[in-house]
Amino acid sequence: MMTSQRLFRRHGHLTLIVCVLWGVLELPPANAQESSQVSGAEFTIQPARLEPYERTPLFAKIQGFVLKSRPRSDDGDASQRVAIADIGDEVSEGEILAEIDVPEMLQELLQKKALAEQAAAELLQSTAAITVAEKSVEAARSRIAESQAGVTRAKGEFERWKSEYERIRQLVEKGSVTAKLADETQNELRAAEASQDEANAHVASVESDVAAAVAELAKAKADETVARVRVKVAEAEVSRFEALFAYARIRSPFTGIISQRNIDTGHFVQPGAASPAPLFVVERIDTLRVAVDIPEREAVYIRTGNAAWIQIPALGKDELEGAVSRTSWVLDPASRTLRVEIDLPNPERRFRPGMYAKARVVLSRTTTASNANE
Repeated sequence: MMTSQRLFRRHGHLTLIVCVLWGVLELPPANAQESSQVSGAEFTIQPARLEPYERTPLFAKIQGFVLKSRPRSDDGDASQRVAIADIGDEVSEGEILAEIDVPEMLQELLQKKALAEQAAAELLQSTAAITVAEKSVEAARSRIAESQAGVTRAKGEFERWKSEYERIRQLVEKGSVTAKLADETQNELRAAEASQDEANAHVASVESDVAAAVAELAKAKADETVARVRVKVAEAEVSRFEALFAYARIRSPFTGIISQRNIDTGHFVQPGAASPAPLFVVERIDTLRVAVDIPEREAVYIRTGNAAWIQIPALGKDELEGAVSRTSWVLDPASRTLRVEIDLPNPERRFRPGMYAKARVVLSRTTTASNANE
């Protein structure tokens, strides 16, 4: 009897252990990644994280020393200066966060502006020279008409004395007048001929003056063209230095909040890769991205527009309703997961980048891999 009871107890304990082990094997694995089905809609529950909608590190474009204050605005009022922007400051798009002292660039900019003013003055001078040259051409052409009238008058005198000399010569041959009168008339004819030659020479001289005045006008126009080009070059240089000088003011690219500041008064900053860390990091927080990594086995069932619910444990158990805004479509080769983003409006700044969240995303089982991101 005792032997039978001992066998029963031994076999009973063995049966209990087997049943417990069987029940454990039947339980679903305890994993943060799970799929569920409620009310006919199948969804996946995955850990998520809140990220800024935009995040921009700001570096210096020019080298110089950081000033202890910054202009409040661009109105040029030097008295309206405030301290360098700091972490946690909410800034607007285009707001000046810090200013770099670049006195040598300022002096060079002033020099370029002076050269631009000089080029503009030379242009005015060239334009005035064109007006003078045009008047010279007009005056020379008017003298041509006057000279041509003198030629006509001299030619008339020559013809008159020529006919008079012929008449006197005939009278001398008939003995009606003395030869002395003929000589006097011939002298008058020669004088008229000389006057005619002089008038013709004067016309040629005036025509040369006209040609010279026209050439001077062409040169003046060419000088004006060169002066205009110099003005454009000078203005371009001013614009280039103004653009460079504008980099002395570090501005926010969008409305957001400063999450990092790596400069202080007097720091020497350098452009680009020479700087080990950004001067500031600005993050846009009016809308956040809820980033979710969907496992490979469920990635093909995710579509843009699928319903989603977000729970942020730090803020309670309430779920925020949303939808899939976009996906990477391509899986991460390291983790074999699909990046899914859900836009989360944040007008009251309740949510902060970096917060942990849980995302429940509806799966579209009829969706194929070819149109998973449509």
